[in-house]
Amino acid sequence: MSDLNLFNPDESPFDSIRQVHPDGSEFWSARDLMPLLGYEKWERFEDAIDRAVDSMRNSGQDPMRNASRRREAIAKTARTNWHLSRFACYLVAMNGDPRKSEVAAAQAYFAIRTREAETAPAAVTELSRLDILKLAIAAEEEKAALQSQVAVMAPKADYVDRYVTDEDVLSFSTVASTLGLTESRLREILIEHDWIYTETATRWSHKEQRKKPVNRYTEKAHKKSYFQRVESHEAPRFRGEVMHTLKITTEGAQAIARAVERWTKEAAA
Repeated sequence: MSDLNLFNPDESPFDSIRQVHPDGSEFWSARDLMPLLGYEKWERFEDAIDRAVDSMRNSGQDPMRNASRRREAIAKTARTNWHLSRFACYLVAMNGDPRKSEVAAAQAYFAIRTREAETAPAAVTELSRLDILKLAIAAEEEKAALQSQVAVMAPKADYVDRYVTDEDVLSFSTVASTLGLTESRLREILIEHDWIYTETATRWSHKEQRKKPVNRYTEKAHKKSYFQRVESHEAPRFRGEVMHTLKITTEGAQAIARAVERWTKEAAA
């Protein structure tokens, strides 16, 4: 990314993805910003967003003024996104992976653009300039703390690289294998503890010339954030409905790992 592309409004990739709310306020979509900062995995990038939000909160700021979490419907599935102010983008870049050249470029771009907005006539008040200084200091402190945690974060990052799919969901077989379980045993455990339930229908098998049972697994309402249904419109209908395969979200995989460990200990006690 050249300096020309960064700061020429006609060529800057950061300017090209800038959006405007109906009230005239500008924002950046985190999903659009992610590849420009050199990230391929949403979980990694959202970690940087979470740290930026913590920086705001720790300095006494209301994060909702600069970063709002959204749920978007994409191709009949829901995904998480964030709407970020210019300053929130700067904080995200400050909390990004310092080894990425794209992150360094974004830090420079948003720092300069934020400063330009700060010094524009009547653009901000003295209080907001002080707030910006506090946030910048907090971001630098948290960035330094993050550097010392790289070794601790590495195993988690490796897990995401190996097991998280492009759709940000995991299969039951993948999660089961990481826990040392069979896929069927994991499903049994989750049904037993009221996390998911199964429905059974019958379908004629031309190959075997007989009716065969077909199972469809669905999440319980109170565990909805842990699972995601992936619909298969090409598959035969299930009781008149579109067939779906149940996948596990990254949050769900972590929760299941903790729960299985706890249940195992309770059973052995």
